[in-house]
Amino acid sequence: MGDTRDGWGKLQVLMGVVSALGSVAIPVVLFVVGNRIADRQRLAAERQLQADRVERMLAHLASEKANEKKLAVRVLEFFVSEEEFPRELLPALVEIASSDAKEDVSATASAVLQRVAQSDNAQAASEAKRGLSSLPPRINLHAPASQGRRTESALSGLSHSDVVVAPQDTVLDPPAQTQLRYYRKEDAVQARQMVQRLADSGIKAQPIDLSQSVGQQSIRPQSYDLVIGKDSPP
Repeated sequence: MGDTRDGWGKLQVLMGVVSALGSVAIPVVLFVVGNRIADRQRLAAERQLQADRVERMLAHLASEKANEKKLAVRVLEFFVSEEEFPRELLPALVEIASSDAKEDVSATASAVLQRVAQSDNAQAASEAKRGLSSLPPRINLHAPASQGRRTESALSGLSHSDVVVAPQDTVLDPPAQTQLRYYRKEDAVQARQMVQRLADSGIKAQPIDLSQSVGQQSIRPQSYDLVIGKDSPP
């Protein structure tokens, strides 16, 4: 009989210990589970915020207004400096750097791409480098009003191949000779090749190296200014 009482006593003690442990363990479990749920909710909120940011930026980058588009690209430059650049926007940035009609917008997008390529985000940097290497040659055409259409017509063969031809502001005081200006030492060989291609299209131009004038400024690779001079036939 005494053994039975001792057994029940031990059982009661054991159940008391289990109950005490349960009173501590349950809140701990609830705390851990609650934290995990909170973390998942926080991550979901962050992903949604990023998706909303990308959607808004895409709308600005696709704007027909050059100033709005340029400002959006500048905002992306800020994101790069803060290490918060949305990698999903790289294709849009490459497209703007490649073929936007406005020279300054294209150049700004290219500058941002170069900053992404130098960033610590290895995946984004690799994609930005590929984007920069894929940019086609670009000719920003500056011609007097009387020669703009004729020159654009002469360049139609280039614009239908691998060269982006983008007419810019009218030249009010043209140089004596037509110039193909380039701004990177690395583009010297390609500039001479482009001069030959222009000659094949009926435009005689002199290559002008202006790389010393830009200093540390980021320049879009293979971007040239074709400035039609007074020697061009009417």
